[in-house]
Amino acid sequence: MMLTPVRVIQTLRPNIPAGVFAATAVSTVVFSATPFLIPAIADDRGLDVGLVGIVSTAQLAGFVVASSGAPRLLRPRRRVMLVAIALGIVANLLSATSPWFTMLVATRFLSGLSLGLIAWIAWAEVFGDNERVGDVAIIGPIVGTVASPIVAMLVDRAGPDWLFVVLAGLYLVPAFFVRSMRLDAALRPRQRRHRPTRAALAILAVLGTLTLGGSATFVFAGAIGHDLVGLSALTVSLVFAANALAGLPSARFRGTRRLPGLWMGLTGLAAIAVGTVHAPAVFWIAMITWGFSFWMGVPGAFALLAERSNYPDERAGDAQAVMALGRVVGPLVGGVLYEISPTALGLGAGGVMIAAATVLVYVEWRIDPSVLGQLVGA
Repeated sequence: MMLTPVRVIQTLRPNIPAGVFAATAVSTVVFSATPFLIPAIADDRGLDVGLVGIVSTAQLAGFVVASSGAPRLLRPRRRVMLVAIALGIVANLLSATSPWFTMLVATRFLSGLSLGLIAWIAWAEVFGDNERVGDVAIIGPIVGTVASPIVAMLVDRAGPDWLFVVLAGLYLVPAFFVRSMRLDAALRPRQRRHRPTRAALAILAVLGTLTLGGSATFVFAGAIGHDLVGLSALTVSLVFAANALAGLPSARFRGTRRLPGLWMGLTGLAAIAVGTVHAPAVFWIAMITWGFSFWMGVPGAFALLAERSNYPDERAGDAQAVMALGRVVGPLVGGVLYEISPTALGLGAGGVMIAAATVLVYVEWRIDPSVLGQLVGA
């Protein structure tokens, strides 16, 4: 049943190596499990939800270390993918058997290393090809739609430890494809890096801030839906599935994405609604709106970053790094605000997202790409 997301993706016939999309699908399941694991771990170990958010921070910290360090130290080869898969298996098995919370945090850091390596290989493989980029981007919404209810039911019935065991088993799926996997990215020569333009720096800062605010709220959305809105675990999982499903049409959109800042501002409003208005209808609408507007805004922001850069190839990696960093800091900030009150979380995180989105609109309207060569940096 947990392999269903992989089968759904296969029906789309993505133009990427089978091992790459299988590994990306599995890593997306791991990320999708986090909002359900946090309240489950808190109940299982008798800890505060805000404190357990450190689990997500540790996993994302590992993601940042791997995704930012790998391009400087490694080449995207099959054996690196094999190491990433092995790390994922070991990390989740250790998570299932961790007797102490501190050890659980450490094992989730190892999980993040695995996820970061997989993400780096996947995006390096499709770099510069808009169609193949779409093939990777669509994996997230599809897997999230199918996996969220399954993950929620499993963690509700069997507990977090058994979910970790299942996640470890899922990594065996991409392992079958590694031997026959061909990675074109490994053949590309290394290039000297250049400094970003001021416009590119502004967009990178915006992307990091947007993901900080978004992750601060999203990680605790499951707890908000269950504890404050009063939804059952199954219903909360369906809301997350709807959030992912809403991102399908926007992720696959092939037209020009103008004013991505407006779409990202809409995600900020959705975050405010999730944190401050604890009504079932509002929770559903906000999460669905979040899913659609996020996948309309982020690819548009990437396109804007490329347009406002003299070396867009290099900025693509920078964007992944700063967004990963935002996701690391986000749960820490969100945990503090959540302990104050969910309303403080919604207003604080959502307000930061709207402010960052406003800067993105300014850059698109006021920074002329034709004068980039005259700006400081390259």
